Amino acid sequence: MLDKLVLHCPVKVDLLDIYDDAKYCIFGMDLLDLDLNNVASYSVYKDDEGSVKHKVLKHPYSKLPTSFTEMAFKFFHEGHYHPYVELKCSPAKILQGHNVYGTDWIEQGAWEMLGFLKHTHPKLFEMIDFGAIEVKHLDVTYSARFRNDKEVQQVIDVMRNLSTEHVRKSSKASYYKNTVYFGAESAKRFSRKAYGKSCEFHSQLEELTKLANRNDKSAQRVVAVMSDPNLQKFATGLLRFETGVKAYALREHNIPTNLWQLIRYQNEYPNFLRDLWVKANSSIFKAFEGQTMRATDHDSVKKQISVNLPKVKSQDKISFTVADNVFKFYLFLENNGHTVSKLKYKDQYFRHIGDLISCGITEDYLKNIAVNPIKNLDHITAYIIVSNKFKKVTKGGHVTELQVQNLFDFYLDLESKGHDQVKATKSKAQFCKRMADLQACGFSKVFLQNLKSETKNNVIPFIKFLEIKFDQQVPDGFVEPVSSFNDQLIRIA
Repeated sequence: MLDKLVLHCPVKVDLLDIYDDAKYCIFGMDLLDLDLNNVASYSVYKDDEGSVKHKVLKHPYSKLPTSFTEMAFKFFHEGHYHPYVELKCSPAKILQGHNVYGTDWIEQGAWEMLGFLKHTHPKLFEMIDFGAIEVKHLDVTYSARFRNDKEVQQVIDVMRNLSTEHVRKSSKASYYKNTVYFGAESAKRFSRKAYGKSCEFHSQLEELTKLANRNDKSAQRVVAVMSDPNLQKFATGLLRFETGVKAYALREHNIPTNLWQLIRYQNEYPNFLRDLWVKANSSIFKAFEGQTMRATDHDSVKKQISVNLPKVKSQDKISFTVADNVFKFYLFLENNGHTVSKLKYKDQYFRHIGDLISCGITEDYLKNIAVNPIKNLDHITAYIIVSNKFKKVTKGGHVTELQVQNLFDFYLDLESKGHDQVKATKSKAQFCKRMADLQACGFSKVFLQNLKSETKNNVIPFIKFLEIKFDQQVPDGFVEPVSSFNDQLIRIA
């Protein structure tokens, strides 16, 4: 579902002028002439006659009324940037009054946003270069379904400890509205979070009901929609994964950011938002791979280790670590000569010289290696010579009962002491090797990170149900929403 759309609507070029200090301005325009509801000033003063005057006007963020929820709106009218109007809202909310579910399509939401700008501020709308509107941000959401909201909260508690190679452990605690964040919200490509939809839904309904009771007509319309028992039932048990897609990520994937080009692109590639969402969250879901089980079922755990560890250890492993280090020395020697190499490598210099000689490279060749490098061996040939000598092949072998027991004991340590404490008490190499062996045996990384037996939730059985079913994101009978401004704006476009 498309849950947020941010549009930058630039002012027509022929209305612009540029000051001597390279700042843009709109020729002959006064903010007070545009019927804006909210205009402020950086500087207000009284002249000699006591009349109140202003120097620099600005337009702060405001809200535009729509058929349902309001839309954020701001006019950036001058500065070191091309003047533009920013529109920001949830297309689902302004089209249908809620965002429990909704459409992936951009077009109708964009029509609705621009239509309300035209309806409320016709003078400002006429100043916009309609064909140059840019998409700056998209929030894309898909949900997993659980039996109830308690299960959702338990899974969220587990996910707070999730960290992967590319997504750091959440450091932002947002227990209100049961939200967990992954990585930085300000990341230039994607921002990611997960939250329980039902909790957020009822919190919003409570706030809107207060406004409706104070005769807020917009809130009354939204409350009427959100009070639907079927809608509330659909929201129950939903764990929503929300991904903010920035314009940078669109450009990086050769996807246009111009609104109209993007709409045409979506018509050609209807699932592009889903594909971006999958790409942005792949490392998160990868951490949940592997079979899961009850933490207290030690017999099953040991059996799984004893069955899978021999399969893992029976495979040959090839290491090029030593070969890479020797070849790195070879390249440095070729580029910098012996004097500099002695200073950098110190005692290792003579050892690496001996390593290269053991590969069959002559002393005379090494003596003149930096004199005329173009006459030397090409680097591919040189690396093959070095790697053939120093690659290390570890043959797969038989796994003993002691190895199985040692890995099982490591598992028990994780369960009793917790991931972080065990990591702190073991060497990095040993800890990483044991973790890799357990993961190879089928235990997911997130399972191991949350294994401590004192945890208040035995959530492990729920992890295997963490599945996004794209064909079940909307209820049966869902009808795609249509903008009420289609006919008016199509004539403009």
